[in-house]
Amino acid sequence: MLVYEIRIRVALRHNILMRWPNPYLCIMVLCWGFNFVAVKAVYSEISAPAVALLRFFLMSAILVGLSIRQGESLRFEPGDAPRLLFAGFLTMGLYMVLFMEGMRLTTPAEGAIVLATMPIFAYLMACVARQERFRGVAFAGGITAFLGVATVILGGASGSHGSIIGNLVILASSVVWAFAAVFSKPILVKYSPLRFFTLSMVGGFPVMLIYGTTQLAHTDLTKVDLYGWGMFLHIAVLSGVVAFLCFYEGVRKIGAGRSTMYQYFVPPTAVASAFAVFGKTIVGVQWLGMVIVLAGVLIAGLSRNQLPKTIEA
Repeated sequence: MLVYEIRIRVALRHNILMRWPNPYLCIMVLCWGFNFVAVKAVYSEISAPAVALLRFFLMSAILVGLSIRQGESLRFEPGDAPRLLFAGFLTMGLYMVLFMEGMRLTTPAEGAIVLATMPIFAYLMACVARQERFRGVAFAGGITAFLGVATVILGGASGSHGSIIGNLVILASSVVWAFAAVFSKPILVKYSPLRFFTLSMVGGFPVMLIYGTTQLAHTDLTKVDLYGWGMFLHIAVLSGVVAFLCFYEGVRKIGAGRSTMYQYFVPPTAVASAFAVFGKTIVGVQWLGMVIVLAGVLIAGLSRNQLPKTIEA
């Protein structure tokens, strides 16, 4: 009996602690959590379309520079161009436009809650694509985490409400992002996250060009203060380049379904960031929501880690 107990403990340590928490995805959470604070600061000085296009240009330049420095090829391998370009069209193009326009029409609280449905969609899509096996406990854990996110956000939300159209647009962006994560998994086995991200950016360029050119042309960037540029650098460099590379590394190592579960921690991190920067109070019900998020993610994560067959003997 003691031997089996030791085997179980070793197996749990190997299968769970070695896979969770994933350091790359933890960095992603920190970057995207603070992004809500940075966006609030930048949008007061630069319009959303102008920010999107300017961010796209800076991200592209950084990614190309990193690729050259790391010796990554900037060529599409035969037959891979359509998949890479479509992935970029989804993530850096369609998703970005839907998200920014949706947030323009709804409140940050409602938008964050609706966007938190993304890991649920991603898990179901990963199961349909046979990247994961459906487990009722994992799905229940995802729903629990979603309810925790709603508790965190509603606990500190004001009485204002967004439009139904805005929330539907955010929901559409959630579905697109989930599909893009699952769609990208097979090719990330072949390409490094840096090479994949750099080449896929080309697919989002036409969308960003149409979306942001006019607004950027009419924006006087000389009026943006140092604080605004600092927040913009976070949006472009940390939330853009670093966070996306970490996300793709997570997808490559543990799959789209598991990686997107970490996004449940983004809204609580955003609340904590607002507390640190603006001194916004975190009320008791929000602490409860954070505990619920953690419990839901743990339930979903533990249910997905299968023990070695030796334990079943």
